[in-house]
Amino acid sequence: MTAKHGNPEEQLEAVVDCVLVNYRGDPESRERLVHVILAWAEEHPDEWDELQARCQQRHEALA
Repeated sequence: MTAKHGNPEEQLEAVVDCVLVNYRGDPESRERLVHVILAWAEEHPDEWDELQARCQQRHEALA
């Protein structure tokens, strides 16, 4: 997972929020999902960058 701009934890939280925008599960389940996303991001850095960019665009469009 590459960090191009800003705090990596903030970037991860933004992507998690984007992916789980309507997630209503408990915090422990969300934490497990965060770990799965992190593992996937480590294995697929190019796809992670694309997902992060799409989420940033979505966030900017909604702002």
